[in-house]
This record gives sequence, structure tokens and C-alpha cells, in this order.
Amino acid sequence: MVQTILTDGRTSRLYKSLIEGKAIAESISASNGLPGARYPNLFSIYASPRHPHSLPELEKAIVGELERLKSDPITTQELDRAKNTLRADFIKSLDSNTELAGMLSYFETIAGDYRYIIKHMKMIDKITSQDIQRVANKYFIDINKTVATLQSSSEK
Repeated sequence: MVQTILTDGRTSRLYKSLIEGKAIAESISASNGLPGARYPNLFSIYASPRHPHSLPELEKAIVGELERLKSDPITTQELDRAKNTLRADFIKSLDSNTELAGMLSYFETIAGDYRYIIKHMKMIDKITSQDIQRVANKYFIDINKTVATLQSSSEK
């Protein structure tokens, strides 16, 4: 859910703030679930600065948006959009018998019960803006942060 709110589409927080608003990023995306969903995993944000902005400037702006997520509850509109996106993506993932079988086996492996596929949608519906804020405050802390940068040798 946090990934969707932060980086999924042109109405996401990081897109609106860093690409459209401040215009300091060329691209921004996030992923959740590495190395896998069964065990504790990583939430990763990937971004490229827009010339002439620097990587440290972009990192500072991203951290600022994560802090805003921790301090300011998301709007009802943001929450509804994220829930609708997750519902639509989930339904699209059941497009064929093969994909349905894959999803059932995924939930059997991860949750220990293939019937979790039904609970999954209900759990999405129950998420509140306070839940998002609580999770952001729990996990988006300095001790959990690792920053890696990739630069060409001419940019160093």
C-alpha cells in the first residue's frame, strides 16, 4: 500500500512532488518484497536526478517525503486511489487459470492457506490512513536506511 501511495502513477506523492513539483527527479519508483514475501524484506526506492540536481539533493527530498508520510496522514482520496489500484491489480493477476493457480499456490506457500486469496482483498479494505502512518513511523527510520548510488566515472 505504501509503495502505491508513494510511487504508483502520476498522482503518487513522490511523482507529484519530485518530478512535477520540484522537478529534481527524472524518474522514481519503489519495490517491496525483496528478497521474498515470506520473510522480512526490503522496501526500496529508486530515483534518478534531473540535471542539474544532485543525488544528495534528491535523497534529501525523498527523505523529506517519507517524513511527511510519517507526520501527515494521507488523504481519503490517496487511500481510496491506492486501494482501487491494489484491487484492480489483484483482479488483473487472476486473468487466466495459470495465473489463478499461481496465486493460489503463492498464498498456500506464503500464508499457509490458499483461501487467504479471499482474505487478501478484505484486508486491503480495512487499511486506514492511521495504519499507513503507523507503519511509516515504525519502518522509515534512520537505522533501517541504506543508500546506494550508481554513477558513471565521469560524474564522480
